[in-house]
Amino acid sequence: MSGRTTVPRGIPASLQGGLFEPRVHVTRPAQRHRRAAQLRERVQRALRHFPELHGHQITVGVTRSADGIAVFDDMTVRFNLRRDGPTYYCIGHELTHLLQALKAVPMGEVQCDIWTLARGPLFLDEPPCYLPLPPALRRAWKRHRSRVSYLCARAINERATRRQYIRWLKQQLAACGDGPGRRTGSAPQPASLELVEDVFE
Repeated sequence: MSGRTTVPRGIPASLQGGLFEPRVHVTRPAQRHRRAAQLRERVQRALRHFPELHGHQITVGVTRSADGIAVFDDMTVRFNLRRDGPTYYCIGHELTHLLQALKAVPMGEVQCDIWTLARGPLFLDEPPCYLPLPPALRRAWKRHRSRVSYLCARAINERATRRQYIRWLKQQLAACGDGPGRRTGSAPQPASLELVEDVFE
């Protein structure tokens, strides 16, 4: 790997010169949970791919009411730690909600999924909750997730010139789900929002 870091589009110039770790505050209930260390490790790893949040203090807590919750007012994310959760997709989705609070991502749950899936392979460990997927893509998620991520990144680029970029994305996904005989676009490529590996290690 070269020493050059690829920064997602739209990052403020003040952050492009030197990325730095965000400040993470874990609430006391989360600290007492038996999966506290796993939660902190996963959130910190995910934050490496969110340079827009570097310089902010992110509060991490727990919840039982949903898989994940984002609180805009105080830059807080809360996760349900039942089973093996949270997934990196869930963490990325809630962190993307914080970007919406900063007006760096358009508002909406579907938009949140699009920007999360486009961010990189780390956040593809489960299918999205809000972006509609054809049943064939959802059933065989591991086989199709790279193409879905690629199409989400393309949709973000399409947004610059196409107001109905979400409709365009849904059409592309529907075509992918019709079967192996139909293909859309070129071969999958790395998503345009992806950082090159873990640049802080």
